[in-house]
Amino acid sequence: MVGPEGGGTGPGWPAPPRVSPGPSAPPPLCRELWGPREAARYQGDSRGGLQRLVPPGACSHSGLRRAAARVLLPQGYPESVSPDYLQYQCWDALQALCSTLTGALATRAVLQAVGVGDSAATVTGATLTWVLRDGVGMVTRIAFAWLQGTRLDCEAKQWRLVADVLNDLALVLELLAPAWPPIGPALLTLAAAVKVPLPQCIVGVAGGATRAALAVHQARRDNMADVAAKDSSQETLVNGAGLLLALLLLPLLEGRPWLTGLVVTLLLVTHLGANVGAVGALCLPTLNRPRLRLALGGALRGVVRGGGALAHRPIWEDGGVINVPSPEDVNPREPLLPGFSTRLNLHLGAPLHRLVKSEAEFKKALECGTEDYIIVLRPSQGWVGVGLRQGAPPDTPLRACAQALLLEELLGPDLPLGAPMGAALRPLQRRLRHCPPGMVPWGVVAESSRLWRTLGPAFLRGLTAAGWETHRHLLAPDEWQLEWAGSEGGASGKPCPSPHPQ
Repeated sequence: MVGPEGGGTGPGWPAPPRVSPGPSAPPPLCRELWGPREAARYQGDSRGGLQRLVPPGACSHSGLRRAAARVLLPQGYPESVSPDYLQYQCWDALQALCSTLTGALATRAVLQAVGVGDSAATVTGATLTWVLRDGVGMVTRIAFAWLQGTRLDCEAKQWRLVADVLNDLALVLELLAPAWPPIGPALLTLAAAVKVPLPQCIVGVAGGATRAALAVHQARRDNMADVAAKDSSQETLVNGAGLLLALLLLPLLEGRPWLTGLVVTLLLVTHLGANVGAVGALCLPTLNRPRLRLALGGALRGVVRGGGALAHRPIWEDGGVINVPSPEDVNPREPLLPGFSTRLNLHLGAPLHRLVKSEAEFKKALECGTEDYIIVLRPSQGWVGVGLRQGAPPDTPLRACAQALLLEELLGPDLPLGAPMGAALRPLQRRLRHCPPGMVPWGVVAESSRLWRTLGPAFLRGLTAAGWETHRHLLAPDEWQLEWAGSEGGASGKPCPSPHPQ
Protein backbone atom coordinates (compact mmCIF):
# COMPACT_ATOMS: atom_id res chain seq x y z
CA MET A 1 0.00 0.00 0.00
CA VAL A 2 1.32 3.41 -0.91
CA GLY A 3 2.11 5.43 2.16
CA PRO A 4 2.99 9.04 2.89
CA GLU A 5 6.43 10.30 3.53
CA GLY A 6 6.90 9.50 7.17
CA GLY A 7 3.42 8.05 7.73
CA GLY A 8 1.50 4.86 6.96
CA THR A 9 -0.27 1.85 8.30
CA GLY A 10 1.96 -1.12 7.59
CA PRO A 11 2.67 -3.34 10.60
CA GLY A 12 6.19 -4.34 11.50
CA TRP A 13 7.91 -1.27 10.04
CA PRO A 14 10.03 1.11 12.10
CA ALA A 15 7.99 4.08 13.19
CA PRO A 16 9.35 7.64 13.44
CA PRO A 17 9.26 9.46 16.76
CA ARG A 18 5.74 10.40 17.71
CA VAL A 19 4.51 13.37 19.60
CA SER A 20 1.24 12.81 21.40
CA PRO A 21 -0.33 16.15 22.17
CA GLY A 22 -1.70 16.45 25.67
CA PRO A 23 -5.19 17.51 26.62
CA SER A 24 -4.18 21.18 26.69
CA ALA A 25 -2.21 21.14 23.45
CA PRO A 26 -3.19 23.91 21.01
CA PRO A 27 -4.95 22.87 17.80
CA PRO A 28 -2.60 22.20 14.90
CA LEU A 29 -1.95 24.84 12.29
CA CYS A 30 -2.46 22.28 9.55
CA ARG A 31 -3.19 18.56 9.15
CA GLU A 32 -1.49 16.53 6.43
CA LEU A 33 -3.43 13.64 4.92
CA TRP A 34 -2.54 10.84 2.51
CA GLY A 35 -5.84 10.05 0.88
CA PRO A 36 -8.36 9.72 3.75
CA ARG A 37 -5.69 8.94 6.39
CA GLU A 38 -4.02 11.49 8.60
CA ALA A 39 -0.25 11.45 8.19
CA ALA A 40 1.03 14.40 10.23
CA ARG A 41 0.13 17.59 12.06
CA TYR A 42 1.99 20.89 11.98
CA GLN A 43 2.42 23.36 14.81
CA GLY A 44 4.54 26.45 15.22
CA ASP A 45 7.70 26.28 17.30
CA SER A 46 9.36 28.90 19.49
CA ARG A 47 11.63 30.10 16.65
CA GLY A 48 8.78 30.80 14.24
CA GLY A 49 9.24 27.61 12.23
CA LEU A 50 6.98 24.62 11.68
CA GLN A 51 7.12 21.45 13.76
CA ARG A 52 5.90 18.24 12.10
CA LEU A 53 4.17 15.86 14.52
CA VAL A 54 3.21 12.26 13.70
CA PRO A 55 -0.10 11.52 15.41
CA PRO A 56 -0.75 8.30 17.34
CA GLY A 57 -1.74 5.39 15.14
CA ALA A 58 0.43 6.42 12.19
CA CYS A 59 3.74 4.79 11.37
CA SER A 60 6.24 5.23 8.59
CA HIS A 61 6.98 2.97 5.67
CA SER A 62 10.53 2.10 4.80
CA GLY A 63 11.93 3.67 1.67
CA LEU A 64 11.96 0.27 -0.08
CA ARG A 65 8.30 -0.37 0.62
CA ARG A 66 7.29 3.10 -0.55
CA ALA A 67 9.29 2.66 -3.74
CA ALA A 68 7.77 -0.76 -4.43
CA ALA A 69 4.26 0.58 -3.89
CA ARG A 70 4.84 3.48 -6.26
CA VAL A 71 6.24 1.18 -8.93
CA LEU A 72 3.57 -1.54 -8.71
CA LEU A 73 0.37 0.13 -7.47
CA PRO A 74 -1.68 2.95 -9.02
CA GLN A 75 -1.27 6.33 -7.41
CA GLY A 76 -3.79 6.85 -4.64
CA TYR A 77 -4.31 3.11 -4.00
CA PRO A 78 -6.70 1.87 -2.65
CA GLU A 79 -9.07 4.82 -3.13
CA SER A 80 -8.15 5.22 -6.82
CA VAL A 81 -9.20 1.69 -7.83
CA SER A 82 -12.27 -0.53 -7.51
CA PRO A 83 -12.82 -2.56 -4.31
CA ASP A 84 -12.13 -5.84 -6.13
CA TYR A 85 -8.71 -4.68 -7.39
CA LEU A 86 -6.45 -6.39 -4.85
CA GLN A 87 -8.21 -9.77 -4.91
CA TYR A 88 -8.27 -9.81 -8.71
CA GLN A 89 -4.61 -8.84 -9.02
CA CYS A 90 -3.50 -11.55 -6.57
CA TRP A 91 -5.30 -14.25 -8.56
CA ASP A 92 -3.98 -12.73 -11.79
CA ALA A 93 -0.40 -12.82 -10.50
CA LEU A 94 -0.75 -16.51 -9.57
CA GLN A 95 -2.11 -17.46 -12.99
CA ALA A 96 0.63 -15.44 -14.72
CA LEU A 97 3.32 -17.28 -12.72
CA CYS A 98 1.86 -20.68 -13.66
CA SER A 99 1.55 -19.60 -17.30
CA THR A 100 5.19 -18.49 -17.42
CA LEU A 101 6.46 -21.77 -15.98
CA THR A 102 4.33 -23.83 -18.36
CA GLY A 103 5.38 -21.60 -21.24
CA ALA A 104 9.06 -22.28 -20.51
CA LEU A 105 8.43 -26.03 -20.71
CA ALA A 106 6.44 -25.54 -23.92
CA THR A 107 9.26 -23.47 -25.45
CA ARG A 108 11.68 -26.33 -24.90
CA ALA A 109 9.21 -28.70 -26.56
CA VAL A 110 8.77 -26.35 -29.54
CA LEU A 111 12.54 -26.15 -30.09
CA GLN A 112 12.74 -29.93 -30.01
CA ALA A 113 9.87 -30.23 -32.48
CA VAL A 114 11.49 -27.90 -35.03
CA GLY A 115 14.73 -29.90 -34.90
CA VAL A 116 17.02 -28.30 -32.33
CA GLY A 117 19.43 -31.01 -31.22
CA ASP A 118 18.49 -33.30 -34.12
CA SER A 119 21.39 -33.89 -36.52
CA ALA A 120 18.96 -34.91 -39.28
CA ALA A 121 17.01 -31.63 -39.15
CA THR A 122 17.73 -28.84 -41.62
CA VAL A 123 17.76 -25.10 -41.07
CA THR A 124 15.35 -24.62 -43.97
CA GLY A 125 12.84 -27.08 -42.56
CA ALA A 126 12.91 -25.46 -39.14
CA THR A 127 12.54 -21.99 -40.71
CA LEU A 128 9.55 -23.05 -42.81
CA THR A 129 7.84 -24.56 -39.75
CA TRP A 130 8.41 -21.37 -37.79
CA VAL A 131 7.18 -19.09 -40.60
CA LEU A 132 4.06 -21.22 -41.12
CA ARG A 133 3.44 -21.07 -37.40
CA ASP A 134 3.63 -17.25 -37.34
CA GLY A 135 1.56 -16.83 -40.49
CA VAL A 136 -1.33 -18.90 -39.20
CA GLY A 137 -1.29 -16.88 -35.97
CA MET A 138 -1.60 -13.61 -37.92
CA VAL A 139 -4.55 -14.86 -39.98
CA THR A 140 -6.44 -16.15 -36.95
CA ARG A 141 -5.88 -12.88 -35.14
CA ILE A 142 -7.60 -10.90 -37.89
CA ALA A 143 -10.43 -13.41 -38.22
CA PHE A 144 -11.10 -13.56 -34.46
CA ALA A 145 -11.07 -9.77 -34.06
CA TRP A 146 -13.61 -9.52 -36.89
CA LEU A 147 -15.93 -12.20 -35.52
CA GLN A 148 -15.81 -11.42 -31.78
CA GLY A 149 -14.32 -7.93 -31.41
CA THR A 150 -17.46 -6.22 -30.09
CA ARG A 151 -18.16 -8.99 -27.57
CA LEU A 152 -14.79 -8.63 -25.86
CA ASP A 153 -15.97 -5.45 -24.12
CA CYS A 154 -19.44 -6.79 -23.37
CA GLU A 155 -18.33 -10.14 -21.95
CA ALA A 156 -14.91 -9.25 -20.60
CA LYS A 157 -14.98 -11.81 -17.77
CA GLN A 158 -16.06 -14.64 -20.04
CA TRP A 159 -13.54 -13.98 -22.79
CA ARG A 160 -10.80 -13.38 -20.21
CA LEU A 161 -11.32 -16.97 -19.05
CA VAL A 162 -11.69 -18.29 -22.62
CA ALA A 163 -8.36 -16.70 -23.56
CA ASP A 164 -6.55 -18.56 -20.79
CA VAL A 165 -8.30 -21.86 -21.54
CA LEU A 166 -7.18 -21.55 -25.17
CA ASN A 167 -3.70 -20.62 -23.99
CA ASP A 168 -3.49 -23.83 -21.93
CA LEU A 169 -4.79 -25.87 -24.87
CA ALA A 170 -2.09 -24.43 -27.11
CA LEU A 171 0.59 -25.17 -24.51
CA VAL A 172 -0.54 -28.80 -24.35
CA LEU A 173 -0.32 -29.08 -28.14
CA GLU A 174 3.20 -27.68 -28.06
CA LEU A 175 4.24 -30.08 -25.32
CA LEU A 176 2.90 -33.00 -27.35
CA ALA A 177 4.64 -31.99 -30.60
CA PRO A 178 8.04 -33.65 -29.88
CA ALA A 179 6.35 -36.95 -28.98
CA TRP A 180 4.86 -37.33 -32.50
CA PRO A 181 7.47 -36.08 -34.98
CA PRO A 182 5.36 -36.87 -38.11
CA ILE A 183 2.57 -34.51 -37.01
CA GLY A 184 4.70 -32.17 -34.92
CA PRO A 185 4.54 -29.25 -37.43
CA ALA A 186 0.76 -29.65 -37.66
CA LEU A 187 0.43 -29.51 -33.87
CA LEU A 188 2.60 -26.39 -33.72
CA THR A 189 0.54 -24.74 -36.46
CA LEU A 190 -2.69 -25.53 -34.63
CA ALA A 191 -1.21 -24.14 -31.42
CA ALA A 192 -0.19 -21.01 -33.30
CA ALA A 193 -3.79 -20.49 -34.39
CA VAL A 194 -4.75 -19.76 -30.79
CA LYS A 195 -1.60 -18.72 -28.97
CA VAL A 196 1.75 -18.22 -30.67
CA PRO A 197 2.98 -15.53 -30.96
CA LEU A 198 0.77 -13.94 -28.33
CA PRO A 199 0.29 -10.51 -29.92
CA GLN A 200 -0.80 -12.12 -33.21
CA CYS A 201 -3.41 -14.70 -32.25
CA ILE A 202 -6.74 -15.39 -30.59
CA VAL A 203 -5.29 -15.41 -27.07
CA GLY A 204 -3.48 -12.14 -27.71
CA VAL A 205 -6.58 -10.41 -29.05
CA ALA A 206 -8.96 -11.77 -26.40
CA GLY A 207 -6.57 -11.34 -23.48
CA GLY A 208 -5.39 -7.87 -24.46
CA ALA A 209 -8.86 -6.51 -25.24
CA THR A 210 -10.45 -7.86 -22.06
CA ARG A 211 -7.54 -6.61 -19.98
CA ALA A 212 -8.21 -3.11 -21.32
CA ALA A 213 -11.92 -3.46 -20.53
CA LEU A 214 -11.14 -4.52 -16.96
CA ALA A 215 -8.75 -1.59 -16.56
CA VAL A 216 -11.68 0.72 -17.35
CA HIS A 217 -13.65 -0.93 -14.53
CA GLN A 218 -10.79 -0.77 -12.02
CA ALA A 219 -9.89 2.88 -12.66
CA ARG A 220 -11.99 5.08 -10.37
CA ARG A 221 -10.27 8.43 -10.92
CA ASP A 222 -10.06 8.48 -14.72
CA ASN A 223 -6.65 6.85 -14.23
CA MET A 224 -7.01 3.98 -16.67
CA ALA A 225 -3.53 4.58 -18.13
CA ASP A 226 -1.96 4.40 -14.66
CA VAL A 227 -3.90 1.23 -13.79
CA ALA A 228 -2.92 -0.42 -17.07
CA ALA A 229 0.73 0.61 -16.69
CA LYS A 230 0.97 -0.73 -13.13
CA ASP A 231 -0.75 -3.94 -14.21
CA SER A 232 1.92 -4.33 -16.88
CA SER A 233 4.64 -3.73 -14.27
CA GLN A 234 3.13 -6.36 -11.97
CA GLU A 235 2.93 -8.86 -14.83
CA THR A 236 6.54 -8.17 -15.83
CA LEU A 237 7.72 -8.73 -12.27
CA VAL A 238 5.77 -12.00 -11.98
CA ASN A 239 7.02 -13.19 -15.37
CA GLY A 240 10.59 -12.42 -14.32
CA ALA A 241 10.15 -14.46 -11.16
CA GLY A 242 8.67 -17.24 -13.27
CA LEU A 243 11.66 -17.26 -15.58
CA LEU A 244 14.03 -17.55 -12.62
CA LEU A 245 12.04 -20.50 -11.30
CA ALA A 246 12.05 -22.02 -14.79
CA LEU A 247 15.86 -21.89 -14.84
CA LEU A 248 15.83 -24.08 -11.73
CA LEU A 249 13.00 -26.32 -12.90
CA LEU A 250 14.11 -27.20 -16.44
CA PRO A 251 17.33 -29.03 -15.45
CA LEU A 252 15.43 -31.05 -12.86
CA LEU A 253 12.89 -32.23 -15.46
CA GLU A 254 15.40 -33.07 -18.20
CA GLY A 255 14.94 -36.69 -19.26
CA ARG A 256 12.03 -37.27 -16.85
CA PRO A 257 8.84 -37.27 -18.97
CA TRP A 258 6.57 -38.61 -16.24
CA LEU A 259 7.70 -35.98 -13.76
CA THR A 260 7.35 -33.34 -16.49
CA GLY A 261 3.78 -34.46 -17.14
CA LEU A 262 2.95 -34.31 -13.44
CA VAL A 263 4.39 -30.80 -13.07
CA VAL A 264 2.60 -29.57 -16.21
CA THR A 265 -0.71 -30.99 -14.99
CA LEU A 266 -0.29 -29.31 -11.61
CA LEU A 267 0.59 -25.99 -13.26
CA LEU A 268 -2.35 -26.13 -15.67
CA VAL A 269 -4.86 -26.98 -12.93
CA THR A 270 -3.53 -24.16 -10.75
CA HIS A 271 -3.56 -21.80 -13.73
CA LEU A 272 -7.20 -22.51 -14.55
CA GLY A 273 -8.22 -22.36 -10.89
CA ALA A 274 -6.51 -18.98 -10.48
CA ASN A 275 -8.29 -17.67 -13.58
CA VAL A 276 -11.66 -18.79 -12.25
CA GLY A 277 -10.84 -17.07 -8.97
CA ALA A 278 -9.77 -13.90 -10.79
CA VAL A 279 -12.91 -13.49 -12.90
CA GLY A 280 -15.06 -14.56 -9.94
CA ALA A 281 -13.54 -11.77 -7.84
CA LEU A 282 -14.71 -9.08 -10.26
CA CYS A 283 -17.85 -7.15 -9.39
CA LEU A 284 -18.80 -5.14 -12.49
CA PRO A 285 -21.60 -2.55 -12.11
CA THR A 286 -22.12 -2.15 -15.86
CA LEU A 287 -24.92 -4.12 -17.48
CA ASN A 288 -24.16 -6.64 -20.19
CA ARG A 289 -26.71 -9.17 -21.42
CA PRO A 290 -25.93 -11.94 -18.89
CA ARG A 291 -26.01 -9.53 -15.93
CA LEU A 292 -29.16 -7.80 -17.20
CA ARG A 293 -30.80 -11.21 -17.67
CA LEU A 294 -29.96 -12.21 -14.07
CA ALA A 295 -31.04 -8.83 -12.66
CA LEU A 296 -34.37 -8.95 -14.51
CA GLY A 297 -34.98 -12.58 -13.57
CA GLY A 298 -34.21 -11.87 -9.92
CA ALA A 299 -36.50 -8.83 -9.90
CA LEU A 300 -39.40 -10.68 -11.54
CA ARG A 301 -39.06 -13.76 -9.36
CA GLY A 302 -38.26 -11.93 -6.12
CA VAL A 303 -34.91 -13.66 -5.60
CA VAL A 304 -31.97 -12.15 -3.72
CA ARG A 305 -28.89 -13.51 -1.99
CA GLY A 306 -29.94 -16.03 0.64
CA GLY A 307 -33.22 -16.86 -1.09
CA GLY A 308 -35.20 -14.02 0.47
CA ALA A 309 -38.02 -12.10 -1.15
CA LEU A 310 -37.71 -8.72 -2.80
CA ALA A 311 -39.92 -6.05 -1.28
CA HIS A 312 -41.15 -3.41 -3.71
CA ARG A 313 -43.35 -0.35 -3.83
CA PRO A 314 -46.53 -0.51 -5.92
CA ILE A 315 -45.33 -0.17 -9.49
CA TRP A 316 -48.69 1.15 -10.64
CA GLU A 317 -47.98 4.38 -8.80
CA ASP A 318 -45.93 7.10 -10.42
CA GLY A 319 -42.33 6.75 -9.29
CA GLY A 320 -42.72 3.16 -8.12
CA VAL A 321 -39.53 1.09 -7.91
CA ILE A 322 -39.00 -2.63 -8.29
CA ASN A 323 -36.34 -4.00 -5.98
CA VAL A 324 -33.56 -5.32 -8.24
CA PRO A 325 -30.62 -7.54 -7.20
CA SER A 326 -27.43 -5.53 -6.72
CA PRO A 327 -24.15 -6.06 -8.60
CA GLU A 328 -22.86 -7.94 -5.54
CA ASP A 329 -25.80 -10.36 -5.86
CA VAL A 330 -25.61 -10.84 -9.63
CA ASN A 331 -21.89 -11.00 -10.43
CA PRO A 332 -21.17 -14.27 -8.56
CA ARG A 333 -23.96 -15.95 -10.55
CA GLU A 334 -22.83 -14.70 -13.95
CA PRO A 335 -21.83 -17.54 -16.32
CA LEU A 336 -18.06 -17.76 -16.71
CA LEU A 337 -18.20 -18.90 -20.34
CA PRO A 338 -19.89 -16.90 -23.14
CA GLY A 339 -23.18 -18.07 -24.60
CA PHE A 340 -24.48 -20.01 -21.59
CA SER A 341 -27.83 -19.65 -19.78
CA THR A 342 -29.67 -18.22 -22.81
CA ARG A 343 -33.01 -19.49 -24.10
CA LEU A 344 -33.22 -17.15 -27.09
CA ASN A 345 -30.75 -15.76 -29.59
CA LEU A 346 -31.21 -12.01 -29.15
CA HIS A 347 -30.40 -9.67 -32.06
CA LEU A 348 -30.46 -6.14 -30.65
CA GLY A 349 -30.56 -3.58 -33.45
CA ALA A 350 -31.65 -5.99 -36.18
CA PRO A 351 -32.27 -4.91 -39.80
CA LEU A 352 -35.85 -5.01 -41.07
CA HIS A 353 -35.30 -7.96 -43.39
CA ARG A 354 -34.33 -10.07 -40.36
CA LEU A 355 -37.36 -8.96 -38.36
CA VAL A 356 -40.30 -9.38 -40.74
CA LYS A 357 -41.05 -11.15 -44.01
CA SER A 358 -44.01 -9.16 -45.32
CA GLU A 359 -45.74 -5.80 -45.16
CA ALA A 360 -48.47 -7.32 -43.00
CA GLU A 361 -45.91 -8.51 -40.44
CA PHE A 362 -44.27 -5.08 -40.43
CA LYS A 363 -47.60 -3.38 -39.71
CA LYS A 364 -48.28 -5.82 -36.88
CA ALA A 365 -44.82 -5.17 -35.47
CA LEU A 366 -45.54 -1.43 -35.44
CA GLU A 367 -48.92 -1.94 -33.78
CA CYS A 368 -47.49 -4.28 -31.13
CA GLY A 369 -44.28 -2.34 -30.50
CA THR A 370 -43.43 0.98 -28.88
CA GLU A 371 -42.63 4.41 -30.24
CA ASP A 372 -38.88 3.78 -30.03
CA TYR A 373 -38.46 0.13 -31.04
CA ILE A 374 -40.25 -2.92 -32.38
CA ILE A 375 -39.85 -6.51 -31.22
CA VAL A 376 -40.41 -9.73 -33.14
CA LEU A 377 -40.40 -13.02 -31.21
CA ARG A 378 -40.12 -16.40 -32.93
CA PRO A 379 -40.18 -18.98 -30.11
CA SER A 380 -39.99 -22.05 -32.37
CA GLN A 381 -36.73 -20.70 -33.86
CA GLY A 382 -35.33 -19.62 -30.48
CA TRP A 383 -34.91 -16.06 -31.77
CA VAL A 384 -36.02 -12.57 -30.76
CA GLY A 385 -35.13 -9.45 -32.73
CA VAL A 386 -35.32 -5.78 -31.80
CA GLY A 387 -35.49 -2.98 -34.36
CA LEU A 388 -34.32 0.37 -32.96
CA ARG A 389 -35.79 3.62 -34.26
CA GLN A 390 -33.35 6.18 -35.57
CA GLY A 391 -33.16 9.17 -33.24
CA ALA A 392 -34.57 7.29 -30.25
CA PRO A 393 -33.45 8.35 -26.73
CA PRO A 394 -30.06 7.05 -25.50
CA ASP A 395 -31.65 4.60 -23.05
CA THR A 396 -33.66 2.88 -25.79
CA PRO A 397 -31.25 -0.08 -26.25
CA LEU A 398 -31.43 -0.79 -22.49
CA ARG A 399 -35.23 -0.59 -22.38
CA ALA A 400 -35.60 -2.67 -25.55
CA CYS A 401 -33.12 -5.32 -24.46
CA ALA A 402 -34.82 -5.61 -21.08
CA GLN A 403 -38.21 -6.17 -22.72
CA ALA A 404 -36.72 -8.78 -25.06
CA LEU A 405 -35.23 -10.54 -22.04
CA LEU A 406 -38.62 -10.30 -20.35
CA LEU A 407 -40.07 -12.33 -23.24
CA GLU A 408 -37.21 -14.79 -22.80
CA GLU A 409 -38.02 -15.02 -19.09
CA LEU A 410 -41.64 -15.82 -19.95
CA LEU A 411 -40.41 -18.91 -21.81
CA GLY A 412 -38.85 -20.21 -18.59
CA PRO A 413 -40.37 -21.69 -15.41
CA ASP A 414 -43.62 -20.24 -14.10
CA LEU A 415 -43.31 -16.93 -12.30
CA PRO A 416 -44.41 -17.03 -8.64
CA LEU A 417 -47.79 -15.44 -7.95
CA GLY A 418 -46.23 -13.06 -5.44
CA ALA A 419 -43.66 -11.75 -7.91
CA PRO A 420 -43.97 -8.18 -9.27
CA MET A 421 -46.77 -8.34 -11.85
CA GLY A 422 -46.70 -12.13 -11.58
CA ALA A 423 -50.48 -12.36 -11.92
CA ALA A 424 -50.33 -10.37 -15.18
CA LEU A 425 -47.34 -12.20 -16.65
CA ARG A 426 -48.30 -15.81 -15.89
CA PRO A 427 -51.13 -15.84 -18.49
CA LEU A 428 -48.62 -14.66 -21.10
CA GLN A 429 -46.40 -17.60 -20.19
CA ARG A 430 -49.23 -20.03 -20.84
CA ARG A 431 -50.07 -18.39 -24.16
CA LEU A 432 -46.43 -18.58 -25.28
CA ARG A 433 -46.30 -22.31 -24.57
CA HIS A 434 -49.26 -22.87 -26.89
CA CYS A 435 -47.92 -20.72 -29.72
CA PRO A 436 -48.07 -22.70 -33.02
CA PRO A 437 -44.63 -23.52 -34.52
CA GLY A 438 -43.42 -20.90 -36.96
CA MET A 439 -45.89 -18.25 -35.76
CA VAL A 440 -45.11 -14.92 -34.11
CA PRO A 441 -47.16 -14.50 -30.90
CA TRP A 442 -48.23 -10.94 -31.71
CA GLY A 443 -50.77 -10.85 -28.89
CA VAL A 444 -48.10 -11.67 -26.30
CA VAL A 445 -45.71 -9.10 -27.78
CA ALA A 446 -48.41 -6.41 -27.71
CA GLU A 447 -49.40 -7.22 -24.14
CA SER A 448 -45.76 -7.25 -23.00
CA SER A 449 -45.27 -3.81 -24.60
CA ARG A 450 -48.34 -2.51 -22.75
CA LEU A 451 -47.14 -3.93 -19.43
CA TRP A 452 -43.58 -2.77 -20.02
CA ARG A 453 -44.76 0.83 -20.19
CA THR A 454 -45.36 0.51 -16.43
CA LEU A 455 -42.94 -2.24 -15.48
CA GLY A 456 -40.02 -0.90 -17.53
CA PRO A 457 -39.55 2.52 -15.86
CA ALA A 458 -39.97 0.93 -12.42
CA PHE A 459 -37.33 -1.67 -13.32
CA LEU A 460 -34.88 0.96 -14.60
CA ARG A 461 -35.33 2.99 -11.41
CA GLY A 462 -34.70 -0.19 -9.47
CA LEU A 463 -31.47 -0.78 -11.38
CA THR A 464 -30.22 2.67 -10.45
CA ALA A 465 -31.24 2.24 -6.82
CA ALA A 466 -29.42 -1.12 -6.65
CA GLY A 467 -26.13 0.43 -7.78
CA TRP A 468 -26.12 -0.46 -11.49
CA GLU A 469 -24.79 1.99 -14.06
CA THR A 470 -27.66 2.79 -16.42
CA HIS A 471 -26.12 5.78 -18.19
CA ARG A 472 -23.80 3.43 -20.07
CA HIS A 473 -24.14 -0.24 -20.87
CA LEU A 474 -22.40 -3.13 -22.63
CA LEU A 475 -25.36 -4.61 -24.49
CA ALA A 476 -23.65 -4.53 -27.92
CA PRO A 477 -26.50 -3.28 -30.12
CA ASP A 478 -25.95 -3.67 -33.84
CA GLU A 479 -25.58 -0.57 -36.01
CA TRP A 480 -28.87 -1.07 -37.89
CA GLN A 481 -31.54 1.56 -37.21
CA LEU A 482 -35.03 1.93 -38.66
CA GLU A 483 -37.02 4.97 -39.73
CA TRP A 484 -40.61 4.08 -40.49
CA ALA A 485 -43.47 6.23 -41.72
CA GLY A 486 -44.85 8.28 -38.85
CA SER A 487 -41.91 7.31 -36.62
CA GLU A 488 -41.66 10.88 -35.34
CA GLY A 489 -44.92 10.31 -33.58
CA GLY A 490 -44.00 6.76 -32.64
CA ALA A 491 -45.71 3.47 -33.19
CA SER A 492 -49.42 3.34 -32.78
CA GLY A 493 -49.22 1.47 -29.49
CA LYS A 494 -52.62 -0.13 -30.11
CA PRO A 495 -52.93 -3.68 -28.85
CA CYS A 496 -52.41 -6.09 -31.67
CA PRO A 497 -55.01 -8.87 -31.86
CA SER A 498 -53.51 -12.33 -32.06
CA PRO A 499 -54.48 -14.25 -35.20
CA HIS A 500 -54.48 -17.51 -33.21
CA PRO A 501 -55.59 -18.33 -29.67
CA GLN A 502 -52.46 -18.57 -27.50
